Amino acid sequence: MKKYILGLVVFFSVLTFSANAFALKVAVVDLNKALQDCQAGIDAKSMLQKIIQAKKTVIDNKQQELNALAQKIQNPSTPKKEKQQLEVEYQTKARDLERYKADATDDVVSKEREYTQNIINGLVETVKNISQKEGIDLVFEVHQGLVYWNDALDITPQVIKEYNKIYEQSKK
Repeated sequence: MKKYILGLVVFFSVLTFSANAFALKVAVVDLNKALQDCQAGIDAKSMLQKIIQAKKTVIDNKQQELNALAQKIQNPSTPKKEKQQLEVEYQTKARDLERYKADATDDVVSKEREYTQNIINGLVETVKNISQKEGIDLVFEVHQGLVYWNDALDITPQVIKEYNKIYEQSKK
């Protein structure tokens, strides 16, 4: 009987040890939320708005020039020879405006990608650091096919807080 009880104790001890040996600590993170809520993301959004506003001002000025040229062309008192020159100038400026709009759009998209990629890289590095400190084995991004998770597993606020500290130190 003692052997039987001892055998059961050993069996359950091994079973418990094995279960603990394979237990994983899992967390989730919402990188989109972290990107939007971290100070670097807020600053990047602000910088992009300034770039967009500056380009919009240039576009508006060029459009006003085109409108003024169009009025001169349509003015009946404008001589025919001058109208022809103005039409050529109008077409040139209209093409320049379209090129500028396309270049401005490309520039804004490029800057947005650059800012986003830099911030995401920093956030991922922060997730790695937090995971190592907290002993987390797996971190899932919530937008990559997860259907449900317990809010206690979400480390997004911690990632934002830690990344903001790193970002503020890098600004100094």
